[in-house]
Amino acid sequence: MNVVLQSPFTERFREPGTPYLSPARVGEFFGFRVQELAERARVHRNTPTSRPQSPQLQKYLQDMLRVLAAATELTGDVERAAFLLRNEPLRVFGYKTADILVQEGRADAIIAYLESLAGGAAG
Repeated sequence: MNVVLQSPFTERFREPGTPYLSPARVGEFFGFRVQELAERARVHRNTPTSRPQSPQLQKYLQDMLRVLAAATELTGDVERAAFLLRNEPLRVFGYKTADILVQEGRADAIIAYLESLAGGAAG
C-alpha cells in the first residue's frame, strides 16, 4: 500500500539537509532580524548564523513553533496566528503577548491557555 503522509507543520522551517530548525526561516516568517532572534533566544548575536544547531536557540525556535501551531489550530490561519502571537496582549498573563511569554520560557502555559480557549473552558 502506498501511503502519502502530510508534511509536518514544522517542515517548512527546517534547515535544508539537517535535523534542526532554521533560524533564518523562522526569523523571516515572524519578521525578526538575526539580531532580534538572538536577543529573544538569549544567545550571542552570531549564534543564529554560526551555530544554528545551538540547543538554547533550537529550544526557543521549537517553543515559538509549538505556540504557533496551537494558535493556528485555534484561528485556522497561520498568518493570523503569528500576528496574534506577536501583538495580542493576554489579560490572563498580565497583558503580555505570547511572544514575550515564550521569551520568558512559558510556552507550556500559553499552549495550555490556548487549548482551554479551544475547548471553551476559558475566555
